[in-house]
Amino acid sequence: MNKAPSSIIDFDGSPCRRGGDSLKWNRYASEHKEVIAAWVADTDFLTPGPVIDAVRARLEGGPLGYCDLPPELVEVFLQRMQRLYNWQIEPSSIVPLSGVVPGLFGAARTASGPGDGVIAQSPNYHHFFGAAQLSDRHLLKLDNHIVCGQWQMDFDQLEEIAATGAKSLLLCNPHNPVGRILTRKELETIADTCIRNNLMICSDEIHAEIILDESKSHIPIATLCPEVADNTITLLSPSKAFNLPGIGGFAFAVIPNSELREDFKAKIHGIATEPGSLAYAAGLAAYRDCDGWLAQQLDYLRENRDLLEAKVAATAGLSMTHVEATFLAWIDVSELALESPFEHFLAHGLALSDGAPMGNPNYQRLNFGCTRATLQEILKRIDTAVAAA
Repeated sequence: MNKAPSSIIDFDGSPCRRGGDSLKWNRYASEHKEVIAAWVADTDFLTPGPVIDAVRARLEGGPLGYCDLPPELVEVFLQRMQRLYNWQIEPSSIVPLSGVVPGLFGAARTASGPGDGVIAQSPNYHHFFGAAQLSDRHLLKLDNHIVCGQWQMDFDQLEEIAATGAKSLLLCNPHNPVGRILTRKELETIADTCIRNNLMICSDEIHAEIILDESKSHIPIATLCPEVADNTITLLSPSKAFNLPGIGGFAFAVIPNSELREDFKAKIHGIATEPGSLAYAAGLAAYRDCDGWLAQQLDYLRENRDLLEAKVAATAGLSMTHVEATFLAWIDVSELALESPFEHFLAHGLALSDGAPMGNPNYQRLNFGCTRATLQEILKRIDTAVAAA
């Protein structure tokens, strides 16, 4: 396994994405104003070289027909989970998916029926809410609050909601958009509540490898004990850590419980297609060959985070909690008393993610997975937008 790249990666030299096929940069492009895109959760960095080489080799390697899950990818994934988290996974537990979002929708339908309660944290990545509501399930929002400067789950409320007959909990860890990594104690409290109340857990851990606080570590909830693992669907993907969304969806659902696994597979059958050969090639190269690239990216993102946090702390009317993981910041703009925060920042050339669909319109999510020069321009536009509020 390649632990270190052969050279220093020039993240500052990442190419401009304007005018190409980037959803992030095209959505709010304007003929009258040069808008900076800081919304959807992909980065502006070039995909790692070994991934590009692997995809090129696969393109030149034969017909692009229907394909099987490569055994080498399974083995590399299993070894990676063992090395990172001391997590021993049986190959039979793995279900390949075309992305984490289809996995969320499948999990909301698993171990439940129409009208059943599905719990999701709020605020949250908006697809958590949609996974319940668009699956004809009853969405039960679980509040997160800022306590002592840190976002925390309302465990008393979780206990109350769990006792109402809900069927499952959709968990996001590390959390998008608040950037928290749940501690072992927090995970144990969640797991205990779910086991006692017969709640299935679906844990979206797509940001697990984007840990910015070096003193902290990600703990998959399924690793707590066999009983928890038997009650959990874990969703994982190299997509965020290695910037692979555009190659085609690829994720794994890890489901040790065979009955739960078969139910999940039945619920996604014909809806969530399996990944294609290019996505498999990219995922294998990322997991096998790109740890050194990832380490350098994390260093770069830490510096971006620190610059952003310092700027927000120094700006009257804005606040945010510390980002422990992900490349996303959840910024409180309520003191600005804006009628439409999203439209206000957009009018000043900055496209953020509107907090309303994620649970709170007085927050905006900012993606700092960009070049330092782009971030500096983002900070200037924040100044302009705040001054105009």
